[in-house]
Order: sequence, then C-alpha cells, then structure tokens
Amino acid sequence: MRRECSESSVVAQGPGSCFESALTDHYCVLRPIGEGSFSQVLLARHLLTGVKVAVKVVPKTEGHEPVLREREWLMSLEHPNMIQLFQVIETTRNMYLVMEYAEGGQLRLRIPREGGLPEEKVRRAFREMVQVVHYCHQKGVAHLDLKPENFVVDARGHIKLIDFGLSTSITPGQQLTGFRGTLLYLAPEIIQRKGFEGPPADVWSLGVTLYFMLTGRRPFIASTSKGLQNLVLQASYHIPPHVSRGARSLIQQLLTVDPTHRPTLEQVVAHPWLSQGQDSSPSRPSQPLPKRPDPVIMTMMFDMGFDPYNTWLSLANRQFDEAMATYLLLQHQRSQGAGCQLQAEPVRRRVAGPCPGPSVDPPSVHPNRCTSEPALLLPREPQQPKEAKPSGRKNAACASLPAFPLRFLQEKTPAPRLASQQVSGPSPGRRGAEGDSSASQGTSTGPVQDRGKGWRRVTRRISTCLRRLCCCLSCVQGPAWRRRVAPADGGHRPHRLPNSVVPDIVPT
Repeated sequence: MRRECSESSVVAQGPGSCFESALTDHYCVLRPIGEGSFSQVLLARHLLTGVKVAVKVVPKTEGHEPVLREREWLMSLEHPNMIQLFQVIETTRNMYLVMEYAEGGQLRLRIPREGGLPEEKVRRAFREMVQVVHYCHQKGVAHLDLKPENFVVDARGHIKLIDFGLSTSITPGQQLTGFRGTLLYLAPEIIQRKGFEGPPADVWSLGVTLYFMLTGRRPFIASTSKGLQNLVLQASYHIPPHVSRGARSLIQQLLTVDPTHRPTLEQVVAHPWLSQGQDSSPSRPSQPLPKRPDPVIMTMMFDMGFDPYNTWLSLANRQFDEAMATYLLLQHQRSQGAGCQLQAEPVRRRVAGPCPGPSVDPPSVHPNRCTSEPALLLPREPQQPKEAKPSGRKNAACASLPAFPLRFLQEKTPAPRLASQQVSGPSPGRRGAEGDSSASQGTSTGPVQDRGKGWRRVTRRISTCLRRLCCCLSCVQGPAWRRRVAPADGGHRPHRLPNSVVPDIVPT
C-alpha cells in the first residue's frame, strides 16, 4: 500500500513517485545522499529512537540480481570497520537496506587534491582498511570494488567499508571470471579478461587506493580507456618524492602485475611501514549480536511497546525486522561513548501515518571518544549552531522525534553505599552516573548480577502492569465485586492500595 505523495513528507524517487509506506511507517526520509547505477541512498531518521540511518533503495528489476545479493553479505559479516546493517524491508517493487550512517562521508572527499593526506593519518586509516578486507577474505567474501568512494568515515574518524553489490563468495584457489569493478582500480588480470582470484585483485585495488591517499591523484591516468589499460598492464606510474621510502616500498609491492607475486594481506599487515607506531593493545572489539539480549536494552524496548519474547526471537533468528533494528540502533547508540545520555522522554511505538511537518533536528550528541586513536579525524567545515537553525528547511521531510534516553545504557555497576547513607528510591539517571563512577574506581559486582537485575526489572514492570489492570477491573466492577471478597479478621476489609503505589511482589 502506498501513500499519496506530499512534498513535505516524502522525497521522490523519480517523476510522479514517492516512497512506499513499508519504509515511511518506520523511517522519516530526510534527503538523498548518494546515487549509483543500480540504487539510491537516502538519509532517514528512525521514528522511535531518532537515530539517523542510511537507506539503500534497490529496485527489483531485471539485471539487479547481483546487487540484491548485497543483503546476504551485510547480514552475515560483522566487523567494527564494516558498515552495520540494521533492517531489511522488502516489497514487490524495492528492497530497502537500512544501515549505519557515517557522518564523515566518503573517504575520497576528505583527500586533498594536492599532496594527499599526511602519512600518519594515511597509515592509521589504511591499517583499518586492510583489517576489514582481510576479515572479509577470511569469511570467504571478495569485495571486488575497493576504492576511496566505498570507504566512509564515521563520526569518530574510523573507516567503514560499504557497497558489497559486486562482491562474491570465494574458496581458496577459486578462479573467477567477468569484468567487474571500476576501471581505475582494476587489477591487470581482470583487464586481461582471464580467470582471476578475488583476494589478489582486492590487494591491487588497495594499492591504488593507498597511492591516491598519499598523493591526491591516481597512479594510472590516460585520456582513453585503452591507454589506461596499457598503463595498468605495464604498472607504469610515478611516485612523488614527498612519499616516504617505507610507503613507497608498500605501494610497489601492492601494485605487482603478477598476482602470484603480490603480497597477501597477512604480509601487508606485517609490513614495517604499516605496523609502525601500531598500538600493542587489541583493536576495537566488534559488537556481534549476543546469545542473550542485553536486559537494559530489552527494558527500554519494553517501554517502547515491544514484546520481549518476540524481540528475543527476532534477534535469535537474525530476522533484521523492526524489533531487531530497534535493538541494534539502541546498541549502536550506546557504542558512541560511555556517558552518552540524551535528555528526552521515551518514544512509544506509533500508529502508521505520514511524517509530521518540518522541524529542527534533535539535539546533537557528542559522545566521548573511544580509547583507540581514530583512524582519520579531519577538520570539517564550520556548521551553524543547532539552536540557530530555522524551524523549517528544504529536504527536511518530517519532524525530528526526540531521541530515546540512554541513561539506563550507562549503568554498569552500582557504586558502593556507606552504611549511614540514606537509601532513596530508584533513579535511572543517578544509577547510570554511579555506575560510571564505580567502574572508574575499579569496583564491580560482576556482569552476571547486573544482567539478573535487568531481567528482574523487566519482570517487575510486567507484573506491575498486570496488577494495575486488575485494580482497574475492580474499580469498574464496583461494590458488587467487593461483596464477593471475604472480610478480613475482625470484620474489617483490607485496604486496597491505589494504582500508583502498588507494591512490587517480585523478589529482588
């Protein structure tokens, strides 16, 4: 079912068309942010949590079958330097891939045309690029379209790999055929239209990308396609003198014409230039789906109207539906930094309807930086303060909903209380702050106890709702119901507490 088009609530895909309600019931489309040969990428906002996401729209037309397979790779791969998939929405016309939105944009747009980036920044960024491509190869997937346009930078300055539309599954020694990828980054064996292996082809593309990051231009430049292919086949290029000897050595190894003599990614990681200055601490951990859902996030989703059991089934079966998307979005929001807290009230699930009129974006969250050094944190163009933005602007398709509060997500371990300290009622915000304080002081009661408290909190809320429902029924039934209750000892009837002070019966 489709809605009537409205300029204030949808962004057109083409003349006389608008987005399907399967998308707009859950996401408010803000504006287009990219377009390719087979798809369009939109910036949208999740209606429940207020989190910005990138939505890739792939029409289900003939010839798009390889691009439609991107869903398989995104659903099966999880790495901190790979774009995260939140939800898959399919209709008879389109497939919508709801993914993490990288605020830093494409890596290509961050590289100066003259001189490229400083080597230290290039080293940190390229190290993350090699790690994520190596992970894909270990999982049996070759990307086959590696280039600066398919690496984006997130809000913390870390690299994210995107666009698996041309990717394919591989086995060791498997020979692939076909002409796929971008000509400027194609390996010689693909240009020769011979059988080729996926990993060495990706290594060549990484070599061209490294050259571009260090110099601001591509190694092979020609006026015609034929001339460009000849330069690639001969590996004819010039490295500027400002590139260091170590970086020059790595480029020359990556751009080896013979794929059998090209280094593997294990060898690339061990190269002296790339390993220089590398932190000995482990890399940032990824956030795979836990075997048991986080009780704190489950509590928040219960407040939003989700059934806990159905949410658990959605996560266990990796359905990438609305419930799983909300869980992943809250998990992603928490990963932006410890101490991140949005001052807003919970947002309940709403009935499907058109996006409200234009308004201002919700307050920006400035999370704490992670302990690992960002790979590529470049200065941005000065932006107008949020408070100074007009109430309506072009391409703002709907009202910005308040982001969901994350005070519960900061809870780790309650701070130890003194014996003389007065115990007050539970306060989520205070508990979150105390949890951070205790963590910094090294006090902990163990994650198992925290998890158990979270589940008891979910159970307590469910039981409280049921008790309130019973009290409401008793009020409707009136005195006749009271007459059927046996009087207490001494002929006095027990006093029934108001709904607002129903005691908790779940043991703590």
